[in-house]
Amino acid sequence: MSTLRRIDQDMARAATGILQEVITADLRTRHRPLPTMVRMSGLPATVAYLVSKSGKSGGSRNPLERAYHDLATGIRERLTTGYELGWGRSAQTNEGLVARLAELPAGEYDRASAEVEALATWLSRLAEARFKAQPANQAEPA
Repeated sequence: MSTLRRIDQDMARAATGILQEVITADLRTRHRPLPTMVRMSGLPATVAYLVSKSGKSGGSRNPLERAYHDLATGIRERLTTGYELGWGRSAQTNEGLVARLAELPAGEYDRASAEVEALATWLSRLAEARFKAQPANQAEPA
């Protein structure tokens, strides 16, 4: 059996580790526009938005703030450890990731943006699937 992994398998695994098990309607709505945010607003602006919605660091977070924090942290971990951009530990915090993204050369920025856009697509898909899989959210048969 081959040990090669497809990129989409890796993305699905990463999204599974970032996303909460229970997805409310509000969380589903927040995950839907992520791929478009990355594409239209840019990666640094998207990460800055997630960080701004994450609540205070070290403080208690409500479920929505926790979700934003988990998204920003998942993106940071993907770019600094799970994806070979050679950053090492140069972005140790989510706020540090925004600063690091602002300094990237064009080629690395494009790679990072493509990586996060693909991850955001998987997060959006998985959030939708988890939301629909919950018994309270399943549609009545027609």
